[in-house]
Amino acid sequence: MQRPENSAAPPSKQRRLTSKIWNDFDRVETDGEHRAICKHCQRDFSGSSKSGTTHLKNHLKRCSAIKSEESCKEMISPSQTGDLKYPIVIDRNSVFDEEKSSLDVVRMIIKHGYPLNMIEHERFSIFVENLQPRFKLPSRDTLKAGILRVYGEEKEKLRKYFEMLSCCFHLILSFLTCHGKKNRYCCFTLQFSEDGLKLKKKILALKSLENNHTGETLCETVKGLLLEWKINKKLCTVTVEHSSSNNNMVHNLITWLDHQGYPPHKRKLFHIPCITHIINLLVEDGLDEIVHILHKIRKAIKYLSETANGAQKFQEVDLTSQRWDSVFFMLQSALKYKEIFPYQQSGATDFPINISMEEWESAKAILECLTFFYGVVQRFLGSKCFITNLYFCDICNISKFLLNWQKSKQALICSIANKMRVRFDSYCIHFTRVSAIAAVFDPRTKLDLVLYSLKDAYGEGTKICSTIKDDIVQIFDGYAEDFSSQPLYSSSYGNNDFDVLRKWYKSKRDSQRAELNQYLQEPLVTNRELDILGWWHTNGKKFPTLWRMARDILAIPMSTSISNSAFYIEPMTINSIFNGLDPDIIEASTCGGDWLDNPIRITPNKDNDHSPEPTYSPSVFAGTSSSLETQEA
Repeated sequence: MQRPENSAAPPSKQRRLTSKIWNDFDRVETDGEHRAICKHCQRDFSGSSKSGTTHLKNHLKRCSAIKSEESCKEMISPSQTGDLKYPIVIDRNSVFDEEKSSLDVVRMIIKHGYPLNMIEHERFSIFVENLQPRFKLPSRDTLKAGILRVYGEEKEKLRKYFEMLSCCFHLILSFLTCHGKKNRYCCFTLQFSEDGLKLKKKILALKSLENNHTGETLCETVKGLLLEWKINKKLCTVTVEHSSSNNNMVHNLITWLDHQGYPPHKRKLFHIPCITHIINLLVEDGLDEIVHILHKIRKAIKYLSETANGAQKFQEVDLTSQRWDSVFFMLQSALKYKEIFPYQQSGATDFPINISMEEWESAKAILECLTFFYGVVQRFLGSKCFITNLYFCDICNISKFLLNWQKSKQALICSIANKMRVRFDSYCIHFTRVSAIAAVFDPRTKLDLVLYSLKDAYGEGTKICSTIKDDIVQIFDGYAEDFSSQPLYSSSYGNNDFDVLRKWYKSKRDSQRAELNQYLQEPLVTNRELDILGWWHTNGKKFPTLWRMARDILAIPMSTSISNSAFYIEPMTINSIFNGLDPDIIEASTCGGDWLDNPIRITPNKDNDHSPEPTYSPSVFAGTSSSLETQEA
């Protein structure tokens, strides 16, 4: 029965309801008559004082809603539990599903990177038993089977999701080691712009590699993944660290794609050498030139750290790390407290090292170099990952920095700069061209400012400037229409009509290029806080072809590194919780941790806030797991 609508209470004074029965009833007035509404079942009774409350008490004894509530919960008396403060409540209407609970444990372990032997921890078992005595924690074999089941379910969801997307995909290859560096793995990750507004990353696979794997074998693995996920037609770029085997893999892959009708315009963007890896190689070139100086400083700091004064000053210095940022911090501290070195040399006969003023000057110059490169890498990592155009400025600054160093009056600095320059120039053509093209799609820079920046960084005679616009036009034509798949003539046209048909295609291309010319000729946007992806999304109807280009080009990843590996050339190490596990379980756990409920949070109005959340689950890399990390028995 529906509850009657309340009427306005009369102005006359009402008697206060004193009976406890009104704790279970609401007294309302309808059409001048008082009614009592049961709070449990909403039934309507007379609420007049003349009717009394006996009929209301009788209803409470029979009320089906109250009986249902009481059947749901049974209070166990404190005398039964021995706990006067915390009595136990049992919900008899709840349904216990052991299979669902087991999969919940599996998903928890996958998502949070817990070790599999967590289910054997005594306190965890007690905790679970107290929550639900009927639930039996799965065995380790059952847990592994559950991991593979969740992996399969989530993989199918992700495959269907990829099929719905119209954007291109960018493949990132990252190399790792496991089991005390005995085994080598490759992590395959896709980066893409879901709707032109948000960048996302998803791990595709984590595959075990042979220790002596070649470019050919790696290419076969990549081909298998592309076909398995049905994304070979949508692949746009491959980002990978520079090495002979990786370069061979890229060459074989593009040859295979060509046979499948890969669009020629995409070849200009296809191979992206990891820029942070190139920076690491440049820094390594510089540090190789002062190995003897670094050895002296490291040995001196070790000696000084054994004194009270030195221990306090150098307590943050890591003398054992192989990462170059550790060398950077060591030189910072050494030069900051340089005055205590000569003091010790003159005052202690057993001081082991003599560092000359010339060597200190060389260390100071190297620190300037490391400071510059450290700042560049920190900017790359400070926002999880950049949209592609933001790399362009730092790439130009690297070139200008090396040019200035080559003019140094110090012979050592000139030698280091020349060595770095050779390596940089051999790689820069790849990522400079891609980042420059991406920068053209920044409405605040466009083509003219990009060309000016390239001439300022590389000199007036640089060949890159002469190719950038041609590259953009060819890529634009490819996006506007895939002419390579359309014949220039058909059987219905004779040879004499060939010229007419070619002129028609040319006029069509010229008409489409008007969109590109209009964008390039419009005034630059002056908003420094411009949301670039948002700008293209808003202007998509005005520049439909350019919007599709911007969606794909601005999503190109320029680096394979995450924060843990950005300052180190050697491969990252997979977390030790995976030691002893089969490769398929390692892959399922890694991918599952990335796929399970991994929302991408976007903060508007910032260039780099379109970047994805960290791709890898907490358990993938050593040093990033939770405190529950333990070795598998």
